[in-house]
Amino acid sequence: MLSKLKLPLRNVLRNRRRTLVTLITLAIGEIAMLIFGGYSNAVVNGVQTGVVRQAGHLQVQRTNYFMIGTGSPSDYGIAEYKQLMEILRNDPVLKPMLVVVTPLLQVQGIAGNFSEGVSRTVSGNGYIAHDQNQMRQWNEYHFPGEIRKIALPEGEKEVLSIGIGVARGLRLCGQLSVPNCKDVAVRAKDDGPAAPADIAALADAQPAAAKKPGVRLDVLTAAVNGAPNVINARVAAAESLGVKEIDDGYLAMPLEMAQHLVYGRTSNPEVTSVILQLQSTTQIEVARQRVNQLIKQHGWDLEVLDYAALFPAYDQIKGLFNSIFGFVSMLIGVVVLFSVANTMSTAVMERTVEIGTLRSMGVRRGGISRQFLTEGLLIGLIGTGVGCVLALLCALGINSAGWTWTPPNSIDKIPLVVHVFNSPNLIAGSVVSLLVLAAISSVLPAYRAARIPVVEALRHV
Repeated sequence: MLSKLKLPLRNVLRNRRRTLVTLITLAIGEIAMLIFGGYSNAVVNGVQTGVVRQAGHLQVQRTNYFMIGTGSPSDYGIAEYKQLMEILRNDPVLKPMLVVVTPLLQVQGIAGNFSEGVSRTVSGNGYIAHDQNQMRQWNEYHFPGEIRKIALPEGEKEVLSIGIGVARGLRLCGQLSVPNCKDVAVRAKDDGPAAPADIAALADAQPAAAKKPGVRLDVLTAAVNGAPNVINARVAAAESLGVKEIDDGYLAMPLEMAQHLVYGRTSNPEVTSVILQLQSTTQIEVARQRVNQLIKQHGWDLEVLDYAALFPAYDQIKGLFNSIFGFVSMLIGVVVLFSVANTMSTAVMERTVEIGTLRSMGVRRGGISRQFLTEGLLIGLIGTGVGCVLALLCALGINSAGWTWTPPNSIDKIPLVVHVFNSPNLIAGSVVSLLVLAAISSVLPAYRAARIPVVEALRHV
């Protein structure tokens, strides 16, 4: 085998300058494909990591809640959620996959700072703070950097966290020391009660011991029976989630507080979702099938949604970067195609006499074609091999440089990395595609070389 490659290799090295230019073109193309492909993978993986840290891999919800029930969460509550969570945690198939199983209750209501005479609509989440912080530790793709905890303190039941838009609308920027946020002066109004009498009466029904000093808000919701329900709670902090529309209505509270708002003091409060976070994203389909089996066995009217369905922008972002990568790859492929074709065509013209000599010595047309095809493949193999090694070195340098950037819909700077080392399919795909293009580029020159008449080739000057 090696002996058969000796002659094509010598022919490739015959005109070193032209071959070097072609090899550089191939190497640069391979570097560009791997670096941009690795960057695209890192962005998509980063979006996926952010979604999974907040919403988990899978959520179990009442059927049709996601499509039509978000405006009325109390109508789509899961009453048997504790039993469901116990079954999921102890199931022999799911147990090795699970990292966190935790409940979530969505709340729609009005938050009021009645000492300033202002209020605004909010969309809140009631959850277990410890579980949410544990979910934020998930890092399958090994992104560097410190993980930021949620603003809601663990272990406290009468406390809230709000978005900076809510803090701005309720004139709490100064009291909560929110950066880049200031309370806007408004037209003076006549002094009145701090809160409407009926709301104040409901809020005062809380035990006095629960009312710790600090910035406080009244949160009003409609309970399951349609009656209003109010709770007065301390605000722990205001945070930004990176999207103004979310910041303007965001509210987080402990699960017990959210259940009290929506279901009152009933002994069997419900939740709107049960979140499942898995060890790996590759386990989603197996876990989904098993959860659906358990739901069917117990006859529950529930459905299972993955993170991509819960966050449609994920598929849009993934599709965007895939299309950009495809366009860039197409441009690189065209350049490589013409570069190798030009090199091989020039080689055929320069070696016309040699081709005639070989044919006169009995070498068949197929032998001539194989020789030039082999030379094209050798050029492709050397160029992509060198480019692959250089791309891996570049990726290592980029990942070690400590550069950061702020992605869309985020407030935190994240490390600028390229996911090449954990993307073997990207490496193999780029190498194979450029090798195929090098082979295709050599087909026409090889065909022409084999079809040159022997007499015409021998008298070629």
